[in-house]
Amino acid sequence: MSERDDRARDDRARDDLARDDLARDDLARDDLARDDLARDDLARDDLALELRDLGVRLRVPPAVDQREAVRARLTAPAPRRRRVGLRVAALAAALAASVAAVAPARAAVVEVIGDLLRVAGVEVRREPPRDPLPATPSALPSSRVTALDEARRVAGFPLGVPAALGEPERVLLADRVVTFSYSGGAVRFDQFDGRLDTTFFKTSPDARFVEIGGAVTGAAWVPGPHPVTYVGSDGVERTETARLAGPALIWTTGPVTYRLEGIVTLEEAIAVATSVR
Repeated sequence: MSERDDRARDDRARDDLARDDLARDDLARDDLARDDLARDDLARDDLALELRDLGVRLRVPPAVDQREAVRARLTAPAPRRRRVGLRVAALAAALAASVAAVAPARAAVVEVIGDLLRVAGVEVRREPPRDPLPATPSALPSSRVTALDEARRVAGFPLGVPAALGEPERVLLADRVVTFSYSGGAVRFDQFDGRLDTTFFKTSPDARFVEIGGAVTGAAWVPGPHPVTYVGSDGVERTETARLAGPALIWTTGPVTYRLEGIVTLEEAIAVATSVR
């Protein structure tokens, strides 16, 4: 036999040994898997035995027939709270209808938010003054004396004249405010378009909302002397115009906001306000 045949025989022998080793490894793995399955079966059997034993020792009450209770609940009348809900819904609808009936311009005329009171174009902070007033306050920007007819022509809103005071002694045009002067300047009647942004800032701890009625949609009464600052049409707060104003009534009628200064009592101020034509 040649050397080549010997090598071939040795190779086949090694291959047979390798296959035998693989077969033995597969058998060993199968044995391990069977052992694991057997242990799992034993564990399940032990658990089943424990559960059976527990079931014997536990006292479970007999099942209750719930069918009658379910039928009774299904046939019972609806709870009363549904009626309450309907009443609340009806009230909400009525309130919404009443709010919708108010024109937007009138609905936003008066606001009272904490210590802040707004009447269209005038903001009153109900607090003591914070800053000192200038020694000599400046006039409102672009202020000039004019005739009543000229003021009516250029104002851009309908001017009113209080019949209780009569024709003004002097008429001033300043930026977006028209001012009537009475009693040598002791009484001042300002009017401006209340649909614009804030025009005056006031500070007074005693300011309060008041009802006037009629065509007046909202009013505020500032009973004592108080600082007043002008805000120009450009939105700039002009502190140099700040001054100590006398008692003032602020109200709005239609698109116009009025500010009456210098009438001492609320009753007299309301009488003047209701006479504006």
